[in-house]
Amino acid sequence: MALQTLKTLCNYVGNQATAASEEYLEVTSPHDGNTIAMVPLSTAEDVDAAVTSAKAAFGAWSGLTFKARSAYLLKLYVELQAHAEELAELVVREHGKNMAEARGDVAKGLETLEYALSLPQLTQGRVAYVSTGVQCRDERVALGVVGGIVPFNFPFM
Repeated sequence: MALQTLKTLCNYVGNQATAASEEYLEVTSPHDGNTIAMVPLSTAEDVDAAVTSAKAAFGAWSGLTFKARSAYLLKLYVELQAHAEELAELVVREHGKNMAEARGDVAKGLETLEYALSLPQLTQGRVAYVSTGVQCRDERVALGVVGGIVPFNFPFM
């Protein structure tokens, strides 16, 4: 599928397109210098809105079983894998990598998601019976909201 010309992009917070800033930055193609998109210059207010939304969703998300959480991640994985070539084309267009490097970048991002899908097996916890009637329990529980800043040279990760 050929890529459409990118337009003005925005942040997605709580399933809504949003941006507090009215200022936008041009995204230029490293190949020819042409503007291929406009992105908002996100503010502290944008970050606060994202954290507030994530905190609001945390209760319901952390109440799900690992199996239920993995089901959502598996749907995401299937969609990303189905569109891996398009995603690689975006990396080429936006980042200037050649197609082989871009495909590798997408594959590495998918590997990260594969690891997350293995968490139900990795986080089952342990019980050690240390004495008669005494046991030590190791449990893994969701603690809260986290954020990530990905390396510029691996934009899909």
